[in-house]
Amino acid sequence: MIRARIRIRVASRAMAESIVQSIEPDNIGMEGLKIEPRVSAKNAYFTITHSGKIETFISTLDDVLRCIQAARSTLHGIVKDKTN
Repeated sequence: MIRARIRIRVASRAMAESIVQSIEPDNIGMEGLKIEPRVSAKNAYFTITHSGKIETFISTLDDVLRCIQAARSTLHGIVKDKTN
C-alpha cells in the first residue's frame, strides 16, 4: 500500500472546508484508492492511500494536488475581491 499525507495552510476553517469539499468528486469510484480529508482551524489535511500501481498513484496524486491548487487559488481570489 502506498500513502501520502498533504497539509494545506489556509486563512480560515471555512476555506479549509471548501478545499476539502472541492476534491470530494475525486474520492469516489476508483478501486483501491482512499482519500481521507480532515479539517482544523486553518488547515486542510488529506491522507491518500492506494493499493495499486505506483504510476497510478502518482497520477492520482498529481490530479488531487491540481484540484487543491485550483480551489485554493479561486478561494484566495474571492477573498481578495471581497476586501477591495
